[in-house]
Amino acid sequence: MKSPFLSTALVLLAGSASVHAAPFLYQYTNNPPDILLGIRQTGGSSELVVNLGTAARFYSAPAGSTFAIREFTPAQLNATVAGLDGVGVAVFGAARSAGDPLRPAQTLWVTSPRADVSTPTDAWVRQSSFGLGGTAAKITSVGSGIASLSSLNTPGALNTASAMVTPAGYQNGYGSYLGAGNFKGTFQGTIEGITPTDFAAGTAPLRLDFYEIRPGSGASLALGWFDFKPDGTLTFTAAGGTDPVPAPAPLITGISRNAAATTITFTTVAGAQYTLLQSPAALDATPSKWTPVGTPAAGTGAPVSITVNSDGTSGFFAVQATP
Repeated sequence: MKSPFLSTALVLLAGSASVHAAPFLYQYTNNPPDILLGIRQTGGSSELVVNLGTAARFYSAPAGSTFAIREFTPAQLNATVAGLDGVGVAVFGAARSAGDPLRPAQTLWVTSPRADVSTPTDAWVRQSSFGLGGTAAKITSVGSGIASLSSLNTPGALNTASAMVTPAGYQNGYGSYLGAGNFKGTFQGTIEGITPTDFAAGTAPLRLDFYEIRPGSGASLALGWFDFKPDGTLTFTAAGGTDPVPAPAPLITGISRNAAATTITFTTVAGAQYTLLQSPAALDATPSKWTPVGTPAAGTGAPVSITVNSDGTSGFFAVQATP
């Protein structure tokens, strides 16, 4: 059976002097942030980036329920790929704000392609916020880059609020930041699945497990899976993944100074992760403006300390706990 999709010529004036209101919308400072879908084809000249809405929709669905992804159209897919064999598909998102204690800054949402449709993948491994930060930066650069390109092109069928077809060589686009599937080596593995050469003639979907990776240690949280089907449609099946129970707020029990070193001691619970945050020079209650400092620590059930170097000036500190 032949694919219903035909190749279509695409012209986008990325360098045009004409400026339009950007129809493509992308938000990563809200928490949870927007989740993106990327589609490209080996050797293709175009790519498709889709905003799937905030990560919240992938927590709220009942376990085992399936819903269709309708944020892109057949015309947009048709303009991106010449048939459905050798098509790469990935879903990804990143939190860049420290405003949500359950999903702190540098939390990632990424797919993992199954080698066999009936065998789930091993969960991605949680890492420190520093270990996840490089990937988070590239993910948000994709969304920001597409929004920027969108503003330089006339709104239309290939340039909408939820999806945009872009040239494959766009320097701030999906392929440029994803690289070979691991965000140019910043991520621990490949998030992109690629359909086989006989995909369009078959019935089996390309299945990608979807994980939330919060800073910390242990296995990431499985939220469900996406099925990209031979008819060009995409669905999500929920695993019933729910937000973890918040860790109790830590209590700072001691602050000491030794030359340029400041040590903050605080209460902990076993299994939680703790990050020391520092306010800007003037005390600011806006959580996103507080900066992680020092090395994050694991809770033990007893008081734990984090030490940071400072220049001797006054400062304000807080401790953030994540489950």
